[in-house]
Amino acid sequence: MLQETGLLYRLTILYILHRVDYPISNNSLSKFLLKDDFTDYFNLQQLVGELIDDGYINKDQYHGKTLYSITESGEAALNLLSRELSPAMKADVDNYLSENKIDLRDDIAVRSNYYRTDVGHYTANMFIEEGGEKLLEINVATPTGTEAEKMCTKWMQSGIRLYPLIMSELMK
Repeated sequence: MLQETGLLYRLTILYILHRVDYPISNNSLSKFLLKDDFTDYFNLQQLVGELIDDGYINKDQYHGKTLYSITESGEAALNLLSRELSPAMKADVDNYLSENKIDLRDDIAVRSNYYRTDVGHYTANMFIEEGGEKLLEINVATPTGTEAEKMCTKWMQSGIRLYPLIMSELMK
């Protein structure tokens, strides 16, 4: 593979991960890069492996699923080299992400609800699903429905960012 082509592929991967605010599955990352024969699966996996080795992306395994997210080093590299990625490629990625946002999020779904318990308190039930399977579930007792509702709202906004942090802490 030509060095320039490899750089283009790497920057495209970083740009995709930069444009989504949540970790995405290997499947979701592959869909864009394999469409229109942009590259092949084995080349893609090699490039992703190199980006992981270089510290530009994180790879997390949860219940047999691989999730990728961009690191601070990856953001810095993208900022430094973003001019190497054509406006047309950026627009193509942005259009793809916009058109497939629901599908990408369906790979990993953040959900929450709350309910009143038998003893008069409330429980905020917050979880993350992938393919209909719960990857993480947290239940927090609160004294009021307002507090439970606030927790659920915050979870919906930040659960996908908290998930890798929680899993990382638990796996130490």
